[in-house]
Amino acid sequence: MLAALHPRYWGGHLLAVALVLLAGRLGLWQLDSWQAHREAETADFSDVEPVPLVDVIGPDDPFPAAKLGHPVEMSGTWVPTGTVYVEGREHDGEDGYWVVTPLEVDGGGGSAVYVVRGWSATPDAPEPAPGPAELTAYLQATEGTNAVDPDRTDDVLPQVRTADLIQHVDQDLYGAFGIATEPLDGLATAEVEQVTEASAFTGLKNFLYGIEWFVFGAFAVFIWWRWSRDIAIAAERAEEAADEAVPSRS
Repeated sequence: MLAALHPRYWGGHLLAVALVLLAGRLGLWQLDSWQAHREAETADFSDVEPVPLVDVIGPDDPFPAAKLGHPVEMSGTWVPTGTVYVEGREHDGEDGYWVVTPLEVDGGGGSAVYVVRGWSATPDAPEPAPGPAELTAYLQATEGTNAVDPDRTDDVLPQVRTADLIQHVDQDLYGAFGIATEPLDGLATAEVEQVTEASAFTGLKNFLYGIEWFVFGAFAVFIWWRWSRDIAIAAERAEEAADEAVPSRS
């Protein structure tokens, strides 16, 4: 392998080292991005100053991933006929329901956003107070666990999914929902952490890109090794051929 260290091959070695370092650096950068996405999704916004809902998302806007869990202020009018109960939600270890009611948002062009008013042990809860409403809620992306609703005729749902919610309200819906920071109408507190844990798919693209860059780096090392070995083999064969070409002395 000493033949591969000849100065005329230094350019190739420098290129190989540069490619390996670059692939490693890009791989680490993608893994850092993956971790940052997961940390952002699980961030604690309990002490963050709330901002108006209309400054974060509009009725027809996609969900702003960077604002997941951020407290938002909203005002409007409750639509109690659209109340649904999302099953399988715990409170202090007891299984129960989220009480979720649409709020027709002021300045939302007639669109509504569903709000988790609190938790109940049964699919039954008092209606929200009539008249204008103002509240602060943690902004959440609608869920999509693909759970099947066994009975579409009742008000009990397996998840907070737009395709299910739209069947219970006449208004257009925001691409998000909120969880009231304080339980409303005598209900118990809905536990926010049930929906702010990072999912297995959070930042997955960055993670896969990171692995891909490490594979590229490993491939560059392999090619580098093969090239150096071929140089060494070629040098050995040249030496053997030279030795065989030297005439023997009688």
